[in-house]
Amino acid sequence: MKATEIIFDENLEMYVSLKDLGNEVYITLSDSLFASEEELTDEYKEKIASFVNNLSEWYSLACSSVIAWAKDTYKIEACMQDIELTHIFVLFEQNAEELFGLEFRVEFDIEHGCGIKIRINDGKYDIVEVGTGDVAFC
Repeated sequence: MKATEIIFDENLEMYVSLKDLGNEVYITLSDSLFASEEELTDEYKEKIASFVNNLSEWYSLACSSVIAWAKDTYKIEACMQDIELTHIFVLFEQNAEELFGLEFRVEFDIEHGCGIKIRINDGKYDIVEVGTGDVAFC
């Protein structure tokens, strides 16, 4: 994905096809951000594109966090087949460090799903919070 392909619709959303996962996910720019009302800079779009392009660097970390959360919360053994990434939320302002929300459809809680906040610090991906789906966008 290229920064020039980051074009949000009037609902601040766009679809992106993730070949590694074999599905499409929504990318949503949080409407609580000033960025939602600003013209997005190329640098900002590049940060979003880079996150999507680096899926292989953060996806297994995120899924491991979902599996650990399922074990702690539901006392079950979840596996990768139980987890599907459906949504990436952009939760940072144009001049701030990157923070993304990931929403997963999970077989063990179809109604609420699972949400993760993930921050990028010096090129490293850090899980900030894990919980039900609303964690991804709140």
